[in-house]
Amino acid sequence: MPMLDIGVGLRELGHHVTVLTGAGYTGPVRAAGLSMRALPAEVRLDPPSAAPAALRRLPVQLRRFWLGRAELDTVFARPLGAQSRSLAAALRDLPADAVLADITFTGVLPMLLGDAPRPPVVVCNVGPLTLSGAEVPPFGMARRPEPGVDYRPMTTVAHRVIMRGSQRRFDRALAAAGSRSSPVFISDWPRLADGIVQLSVEDFEYPRSDLPPSVEFVGPVLPGKGKVDKGLPDWWPDLHGAEAVVHVTQGTFDNTDLGQLIAPTLEALAEREDLLVVVSTGRPDARLSVPANARVADWVPYSALMPMVGAMVTNGGYGGVQYALSHGVPLVVAGETSDKAEVAARVEHTGVGVDLGTSTPLAASIGAAVDRVLGDGRYREAAAGLRRAIEATTPVDSIANVLKRCGE
Repeated sequence: MPMLDIGVGLRELGHHVTVLTGAGYTGPVRAAGLSMRALPAEVRLDPPSAAPAALRRLPVQLRRFWLGRAELDTVFARPLGAQSRSLAAALRDLPADAVLADITFTGVLPMLLGDAPRPPVVVCNVGPLTLSGAEVPPFGMARRPEPGVDYRPMTTVAHRVIMRGSQRRFDRALAAAGSRSSPVFISDWPRLADGIVQLSVEDFEYPRSDLPPSVEFVGPVLPGKGKVDKGLPDWWPDLHGAEAVVHVTQGTFDNTDLGQLIAPTLEALAEREDLLVVVSTGRPDARLSVPANARVADWVPYSALMPMVGAMVTNGGYGGVQYALSHGVPLVVAGETSDKAEVAARVEHTGVGVDLGTSTPLAASIGAAVDRVLGDGRYREAAAGLRRAIEATTPVDSIANVLKRCGE
């Protein structure tokens, strides 16, 4: 969705935009007024499933290793060849001045690693910054950096020993696409692009002095920000009389098992007469036991909701977290899959919320964390600081400028 909103913004600036994405997104792309080319059906990213019981008994770092290895393969390696062929065909039919690629679209790599003339490629990072560096632990560990520590030895072990098998599978995928091997580790592949636009503010990343000059923090692209939403649920007036509103969501992707976070949050807050809990399930077929102080919808317009929210409980989707921070809303985060553990670690590091350290927290842990972020004004104060930083950004204009510079 951030890529679609960027496409709309670029079109409004006078650019001609064609979106290459899965056929399942044809409706939203065309409704946005953009041209569409569909990827083949084999390019499919399924929502991550909960860790099996055997994995949940492992120490958290070891569990994240197993989950991370699986995601490197399914997200970055397996779709690469089909993505590359689809992109090459699109560029033959529609010569482009630039390619803006989601960070998961590794199909641009054969072009980046080849010798043939090509348009500039800018990577749009829709999650936490994955690039390795001396001052940050290896991406995926969700470990907050300590001042003065040189993490390069740890990163070398992670990349060349622990994740060696994933790198080999990645290089095999490149070879099958007719490309040479990657000179960098999988999560560092954006370094090979002409530019990297980070959809966040620098204040939400770990401080580091060795970022490549190709990285530019442009701010989050927030759909519907500032618009008046229509079609609100019939229970919407209840929010105006609530002492405090707590929003809970598992996003629109990782929501196949609502027992991971939404159900225990409802359990944790069920007896709280001072709170109104607003649930967004992200799917119309959700079945939940709903207490009297909760209101449920499959989708809730954030531009209307967030100004009334006192705290947000989330599994760490990057877009939702950025939207909450754009309104100065503190967070409680529970996530392990995809980049969610890294998002949770940054939430804790920046002081804007609590990292529960698991994707399946106990109701008691959720209740205690909600009390912390609602009762301690430092969380809201830190979130307000990030809100001010986000408000100072103009992401689409900045992305357009990056594309222009890379094309010169």
